[in-house]
Amino acid sequence: MAETKKMTLFGREMDVTEVPISESKEVFNTYKLEDGTMLKVKNVAVRILRLEGQFNPSPDGRPIYLVFSNPVVDVESSPLTKKE
Repeated sequence: MAETKKMTLFGREMDVTEVPISESKEVFNTYKLEDGTMLKVKNVAVRILRLEGQFNPSPDGRPIYLVFSNPVVDVESSPLTKKE
């Protein structure tokens, strides 16, 4: 069972629970730049916290999560690649 902890957010102390990631599917977004470079970018979630007792104001009342992520960038190809 995940442990609930206190965290200060927006000047208020709130209860948060770390929710382990059990499965993920991460896909790249691909961008073609004006200089001919093909760039691939994605965000990788590294930590997810659920705000206890906090819900989205929409009619379905979904729980609110904080997602900590790191960007991953790959230059797939580029005409600017340095020749050795």
